[in-house]
Amino acid sequence: MPSPGMRIQATLYAATGYQHGYNKNAGSVFKSTDNGDHWTYVSADFFTFSNSINTRVRSLAVNASGDVFAGLEGAGVWRSTNGGANWSALNTGLGNLRVRAIAISPADEVYAATETAGVYLLSGTTWAAANPNLTNLATRCLAFGPGYILVGTAGGGIFKRQSGGNWSAANNGLTGLFLNAIHASASGTRLLACTDSGLFESNDDAASWHPLVGPFTGSPVWSAIDTGNNILIGAGTSIYLSDASGTQWTPAINGYNANACRTLLQGGAGRLFAGSFDNGLFRSTDNAQSWSPINEGLYGRTTLRLVVSSKGFIVAGTNLQGIFRSDINGAPWTGPILPTRNIFALAESPWSDLFAGNYTILPGGISDGHAWRSSDDGLNWTPLDNGPVVAMVSGFVFPASQQVICSTAWGMSSVRTSTSNGDLWSLLAPGPGNEAYCLARNPQGDLFIGSEGHGVLRYSASSQTWTNLGLATLSQQFSIVINSQGHVFVGNDGNVKGVYKSKANGDSLSPLNSFPSNFGYAILCLPNDDLYVGTLEKGIQYSNDGGSSWTTVNSGIPVSSCQALALGPDGHLYAGVAGFGVYRSVQPVVPQVPGDIDGDGDVDVVDVDVFVNVLLGNETLPIRIYRSDLNADGIPNSADIESMTSAFLNP
Repeated sequence: MPSPGMRIQATLYAATGYQHGYNKNAGSVFKSTDNGDHWTYVSADFFTFSNSINTRVRSLAVNASGDVFAGLEGAGVWRSTNGGANWSALNTGLGNLRVRAIAISPADEVYAATETAGVYLLSGTTWAAANPNLTNLATRCLAFGPGYILVGTAGGGIFKRQSGGNWSAANNGLTGLFLNAIHASASGTRLLACTDSGLFESNDDAASWHPLVGPFTGSPVWSAIDTGNNILIGAGTSIYLSDASGTQWTPAINGYNANACRTLLQGGAGRLFAGSFDNGLFRSTDNAQSWSPINEGLYGRTTLRLVVSSKGFIVAGTNLQGIFRSDINGAPWTGPILPTRNIFALAESPWSDLFAGNYTILPGGISDGHAWRSSDDGLNWTPLDNGPVVAMVSGFVFPASQQVICSTAWGMSSVRTSTSNGDLWSLLAPGPGNEAYCLARNPQGDLFIGSEGHGVLRYSASSQTWTNLGLATLSQQFSIVINSQGHVFVGNDGNVKGVYKSKANGDSLSPLNSFPSNFGYAILCLPNDDLYVGTLEKGIQYSNDGGSSWTTVNSGIPVSSCQALALGPDGHLYAGVAGFGVYRSVQPVVPQVPGDIDGDGDVDVVDVDVFVNVLLGNETLPIRIYRSDLNADGIPNSADIESMTSAFLNP
């Protein structure tokens, strides 16, 4: 999620990191010219530029000329000389492309700290190693004092280098040797070292360090700044503010509704900024006594799974940030719900309960994946834990009333079934013994699962046996859909061709060679058998001929990666995209019947009754409010009466 960059005049830059694809990360840069009130996306998709596995933006810096430097986790340094409008790689001479920090010295020199190759100094457009006597090259952060530079490392503590000299360890009194950040006060009299085991201070130019004891001691401290008489730190679970002596600490989280604070920044004129891990950017104008979110136009969430319920509620499952809920009329998002969970399955049952599955492995390799059920449109969730514990719950299908079949991975079996709406589960025997990353069911009751490295498997409802249908390579299968003709489409993750098709109930799967991507993250089949597929690097692809030809339909979406697709009851297509949340198609992809307020396919007296109740405020379902806005001006009111009357009298 966002962390602020450096400030130049009234301009702020913020960097984000998010999941771009399965086991792949990316990042973006945003810009504000009004101190964070509004943000504009100013970086193209770095992943598209570099085709790197990991382009999460780890650091931002701005030099005296206004050039913006972005340090990417797997694609080196990128520079913009025009305020973020255009970017170019700046990696000549850089010994490692995993850049952890970019910093500008008081002399306007640009330094980069790399993950495994130490420190580099930029000269023109070329980097040169600046590592004399630096014995730990796993560098993480940089700071400057009068006539010297400090670098923090992973496991080697802090090293100090006088101008033009060699590096030497500066760890006297420093017991935390894994550094996350170093802060130097404007006066140069106070240094703060943020480590994985607490906070340390130096008042003698890093000649010695002493611990600052507080509720964060023994746990990671991610960031710290000197606000004058006080110290403000971002820790793993909170923000803390000290007294003048640095011995008394109080939580400074009034209005800060996020978890770890990864970055803190002074913005001048009494403004402070805090970048969180999971809920964007916050600003304080009263020395951290209170905070307000400032995320208008700032995005950093990746939607992995998406449901638009029959009632018109949008439920988005995100990467490591749980579930968020809105509705098709644009209500503010509520969340995170089930925070910190990686949501890997979402589905609505025919009886309108919502089901979710998460993918979580706790420290120590402990599986913590669960199936969840919500009976209030996604606001509250109940874990359905009767059965073996797994790491991942990946899919749901609903064969009959109150019957749920659930696919799992990294547990005792890949498929289980419940006839009690998920309250009690039993293993579907005989089990295939493979991980299941997705689940689909045809009208005959056959089940299909996609695995990791074991191919696609089909469970025959008639013989109660499993058959391996192929694609047993290193690839994962993340999506399977079946159209009205019984044709099976399988979406893969990278190592084999993006989408495969079978006209024989899964037998004889063959690649759709016209498909322009090796990634088929999400496949959606419309009632008329039109196909939409979300890819990693080619945006959303559309086919109206069973996959023989494809058209890119990604206009309006700023990135190329789409991992979730859903058809809403309003006929619109909804897409969950990497780092930018949820988008809706401008036009419906399934035609709607004007005046059909209850959604039964015709316009009758029941629709008129519902329409009247919407106008009176007695009907609150989002889908019915949406359908009552017949003139599409954003609100159902008396201006829609004429259109409703015409729809009723002229069906």
